[in-house]
Amino acid sequence: MKDKDLIEIKISKIIPAQKWRVIRFITKVWELPTYIACVKEVSVIQKTRHRMTTKWRVEIDKVPINWVEEDLLALRRNAIYFKAIEGDLEEFKGEWRFQDHPEGIEVIVNVYLKVGIPAIKDFAEPYVKRLLSKNFEAILEALERRLISIRYASFKRGDSQKIAGFGILGHFYNFKHLERCLKMLNPNFKPPSREFLNSLFNLTPSFKMYEMKEFRSKTGDATFGCFIVCTFIPDMLSKDIYAVYSKVVRACKLAEKQGVGIVTLGGFTSMVGERLGHQISEEVDIPITTGNTYTAVLAVDGVERAARLLNRELKDLKITIVGGTGDIGSACARALSEKAKQVTITGRTKSNLLLLRSELRKKHKARIEATTDNKEAVRSADIVIAAANTSSSILNLEWFKPGSIICDLAYPKNISYTFTNRKDILVFSGGLASLPTPIDTGIDMGLPSADVSYGCFSEVIILALEHRFENYSYGRGNISLEKMDEMRGLAAKHGFELAPFFWTSRSLEEENIEEIKKAARNA
Repeated sequence: MKDKDLIEIKISKIIPAQKWRVIRFITKVWELPTYIACVKEVSVIQKTRHRMTTKWRVEIDKVPINWVEEDLLALRRNAIYFKAIEGDLEEFKGEWRFQDHPEGIEVIVNVYLKVGIPAIKDFAEPYVKRLLSKNFEAILEALERRLISIRYASFKRGDSQKIAGFGILGHFYNFKHLERCLKMLNPNFKPPSREFLNSLFNLTPSFKMYEMKEFRSKTGDATFGCFIVCTFIPDMLSKDIYAVYSKVVRACKLAEKQGVGIVTLGGFTSMVGERLGHQISEEVDIPITTGNTYTAVLAVDGVERAARLLNRELKDLKITIVGGTGDIGSACARALSEKAKQVTITGRTKSNLLLLRSELRKKHKARIEATTDNKEAVRSADIVIAAANTSSSILNLEWFKPGSIICDLAYPKNISYTFTNRKDILVFSGGLASLPTPIDTGIDMGLPSADVSYGCFSEVIILALEHRFENYSYGRGNISLEKMDEMRGLAAKHGFELAPFFWTSRSLEEENIEEIKKAARNA
């Protein structure tokens, strides 16, 4: 029978590892059942320097396949040849090929087979082809995961050369934002129907959008990184949170393939696992941060700067933190309860509010209040920090009293960008840092310039510059005042600082501040 009559399978995968490591793992066939579920048994019957005889048993979709094969290790030709000498298939042979690639090694598997069962041939041959395709795909996938895991395990044992750099996970904040960014990538792009684009986007896996070859600190230290798009918008969390979770996990694994040292979960990516009760860190090897520590630092420093601009002192002011029981909100509450006259925290869950209120009342000087009524809480506040995790605006600009300071930390924003005539309040986008090196991702990230970035993005870069590859801001309620002070110091060391105030696309000028001062005096 000629080869052209055999069923052919061709599978390839780029694995981010050295060639010798990949080949070593593939030839250690007896270890495969320990980390590949469909490979039930592999044993070596005979082995010489360049030849092996091995016995296999795999099971895919509850169908067992058994065979004995002879392998020829032609490593000078970057190949391993195999052929079944007995087993369930009439004919089964193929080769592994290894080719250099800029991102590692491309492993190519070519397989030729014949089932050879009369009467059911038309069903059996394409069916077995699918089964064996799954088998080799599983082997390559598991091989990649194992090599990545070993790399990160080596770092934890002290091999500091194994990983470096940072990964940033982000997402579009609504459908209009997605369309706008697609238009930026291709000005001639004509969007299809929203229904079609939305369905296609939901099915699209997370992908690497941008690679930064060098980010340089003011100290002269340098690092590198990548920006990875998680293909969801916040509204998807209520429709299929499990699909969103898988996109975030995949994005972390993409960062691992780049060999970076730490990844930050930007925007809603940090909340997906929390809402499901899952720990993303248990599914990946890469260290994770949310960036919430530095975001909280920037929020606190921002409202302190705003108060100084209006010639006011925190000790005389009432502060409301909307979303006060969240990770960033509670960190801001802990810091500002040391400085303000009163701190009011808001949230949706009364039990969480009461727990945090009790903690703050025991440890801090300010009067502490808690409520689920956002409107009432912001009406009497001198300063409002909006840190709630919502997919749409929840605060109305008309609620705030004249002369008040509003720091909107949310992504998407808690306060609508809808036009307002109010010139008697100081509203600014909070949690933003000025950078020592500009970052241009090529798409609109809701930032005023390439010199400014979100606190969550900035934190991961700072940690990469420090080679602090650890789960830093991760897990609810882990942001202490000591950690905030540490991050504030590291940021200053590398040239990160609080960004100038801006709201929508407008920067706040000196004349705006004078108008707000006047309104506050007349209130």
